[in-house]
Amino acid sequence: MKKEKSLKLKLTTLLLCVSLASVASCGQESRGGVIENTDTEGDAVTTEPVEVERDRLNELGDKDFDGRVFMILDANDHPDMHVNMPGESENGDIVNDALFRRDRAIEAKYNINIDYVQMTWASDGVASMKNSVLANDDEYSLCIAPVMAFSGVAREGILANLSDVPYLSLSENWWSSLMYDNLRLNDIMYYTTGDISPSMYQMASCMYVNLNLMEDFGFTENFPQLVRDGKWTWDVVERLTKDLDRDLNDDGKLDTWDDFIAVANAGDESLAVGNNVNYSKVSDDGKSLTVDYMNEHTVSVIEAVNRVINSNVKSREFNDVIHKLFMEDRALFLNHFVESSIVYLRDMESDYLILPFPKFEESQETYRSFCNPWADAYVAIPENVDEEFVGFITEALGYYSYKNVRHQTYNLMLKQKVARDEDNTEMLDYVFNNLYLDFNSIYDFGGSAKVLTKALLGKAELASSFAGVESKVGEAVDKFIAEWNRE
Repeated sequence: MKKEKSLKLKLTTLLLCVSLASVASCGQESRGGVIENTDTEGDAVTTEPVEVERDRLNELGDKDFDGRVFMILDANDHPDMHVNMPGESENGDIVNDALFRRDRAIEAKYNINIDYVQMTWASDGVASMKNSVLANDDEYSLCIAPVMAFSGVAREGILANLSDVPYLSLSENWWSSLMYDNLRLNDIMYYTTGDISPSMYQMASCMYVNLNLMEDFGFTENFPQLVRDGKWTWDVVERLTKDLDRDLNDDGKLDTWDDFIAVANAGDESLAVGNNVNYSKVSDDGKSLTVDYMNEHTVSVIEAVNRVINSNVKSREFNDVIHKLFMEDRALFLNHFVESSIVYLRDMESDYLILPFPKFEESQETYRSFCNPWADAYVAIPENVDEEFVGFITEALGYYSYKNVRHQTYNLMLKQKVARDEDNTEMLDYVFNNLYLDFNSIYDFGGSAKVLTKALLGKAELASSFAGVESKVGEAVDKFIAEWNRE
């Protein structure tokens, strides 16, 4: 009890020592078309942006598939956590019921039957799909699995090229447009993610902010408005957290069990991706792939991250940064995945806000959300399917999910289980509309991805470390491109 009172007293002292932050800016993001407002005389005086969206189901039109079966293989390591298939009926669970209604709606509209096979080891499920393709058996229409489970079979002729599958709108919001840009090589793309898998709503990186601590510190930032204005940047994080780390128990070291750490970091890859650094990059002509860290921007990002992320914090367990530091009000920010709101933070007493990972600078085109490659949320189509049928139904399921499942799943995360600020729903759209993964964050060519991550954490010097693996990187990339192109 004495230790608890001492820590609270020291944290209170810390709060009193922090100066007030700057006031957030105002404004609105422009999206889509324009509506003119008029004054009382009927003259147009202002214009307001409005969002104009496609009605993809209307574009697809009516079809009757005469009762054909669309079989979804859920190759799922964590079926209790990553729910991709409904039960046999509605049961009151938000995700189950949303998926059940989606499937029944698509079945009725196009006269099909949607069935599922679930294998609770992703590797076994993907192996089953591979065997089916090799046997020229079209048992499966679509497979949902971790991207790491797809990484091998993608180069073995087992998966269809999604770029060639009719009807798929891979650059639209119901699919990941950033993955379309970064996981497509020579116009070949074997896997992606999208709203068709509700597990997508847990896999993305984000930044949590403890609103109670913000108030205690006297900070007045309007984070949702900063996000809307494109001004939610790494500089804001650095300014708010400067000199906040404190050894609260005076034992001469910082740890997750007793001390105050301004930024609880549990998402190393987000530090690069969110700050607009690519682990690899597809060339402008889309035919080649480069791994280039030795540039001014990457060096600047590493320096900025090193100023904020304290890599000397000791933990007894990796997830202590989440369920100890952040949950116990000893961190202002938490960098992790949206999944934490359900898995770790359900019983957190303080209010928090979920934000996209901040941009490195305002000129950065979009916020970017690194995706957990081990999440059971990526989709691929077997190479030997009827692509006209499978492409049509896959697109319809994806779009319907975007319009009718996404925000119901938000309710699961925000209203039933975390019951937080209403701005969270809007902020989550920024997270999920900007999902990012690239080839090197999956394949780690020559160990280069590990080099970048260590440099970001201040555990390695970039230039010398990259020089040590550079020759291996080139060889690994060349081999990968040949296999990806099935040469």
